[in-house]
Amino acid sequence: MKNSNGKALLAVFLIVSVVLNVYLAVMIVNFKSYIARLEKELNNLATQNENLSREVQNLRNILDITRRQLEYYKNQTYYQGPVSTGGLIGEADVNIVAVKVVYKDFFTAYYEGVTLKAEIELRDGKGRILVNTEPRIGIDLQTSTRIAVAVAEAYTGLNLTAVDVIVTIKGEEEVEVVDGPSAGLPITVAIIAALRHEDISNRVYATGTINPDGSIGAVGGIAEKALAVAKKGAKLFIVPRGQSRIVIYERKEEEILPGFKIIRYVSKEVSLKDYLKSQGFDVEVFEVSNIVEAYKLYTTRSPT
Repeated sequence: MKNSNGKALLAVFLIVSVVLNVYLAVMIVNFKSYIARLEKELNNLATQNENLSREVQNLRNILDITRRQLEYYKNQTYYQGPVSTGGLIGEADVNIVAVKVVYKDFFTAYYEGVTLKAEIELRDGKGRILVNTEPRIGIDLQTSTRIAVAVAEAYTGLNLTAVDVIVTIKGEEEVEVVDGPSAGLPITVAIIAALRHEDISNRVYATGTINPDGSIGAVGGIAEKALAVAKKGAKLFIVPRGQSRIVIYERKEEEILPGFKIIRYVSKEVSLKDYLKSQGFDVEVFEVSNIVEAYKLYTTRSPT
């Protein structure tokens, strides 16, 4: 009787053990499946987070450049010089830098610096401002060039009412430039140099709007422009007062679970010179408040 009861208990125990093992096996399979789904979802979230961080960075750049342009056009007024005669002829070349839109794909775009050359010619005429581009370059220079002429007149004491100012922008390819006003500073320098028959360095680049009082206004896309001029061999980069420090976005990876990482882009303020040095370039960066300071850097320094 005891043996019979023992066998019965053993059979029950074995049945329960088999059921528990089957249950545990099913639970393990389900748990592994859940972990796999969780891992896939985390990877998707990490990818989405990285893409969103990049989009936020691009939108910040777009907003900054658009805001700068709106401020510029809002604050500018046209200058009308007195009617007189003038017969001064001169010419000068100057480097300019702007930003263009690069489309990575149908949904993604970002800004990139682009360098151009501006040729200034002063000819007897009717006080017209004529802008030409080679090849086709989408850039608005009428407003900034008109103000540049007024500032050059004030700087030199000469009158350009009877002189046509011809600006020819030359680039390596067709491009849509999005911040024409930022060429105001170098174009003003070139007009002054043409009037005074002075040479300006071709190793100097500058960005900044020009105001009727000769002051230099802030611009956007400083980091992109700086990188572009550095690649072109610039030794000196002139920027508006207060813009020699920039905000960059560093990639940071955080491990939230063993084997699972979240990628974020964290803002960090650095000097423009240090930023360029981190990219392998040695470029001097100077801030200027007005055209007098800028012109001195173009003519008294001789970057080699």
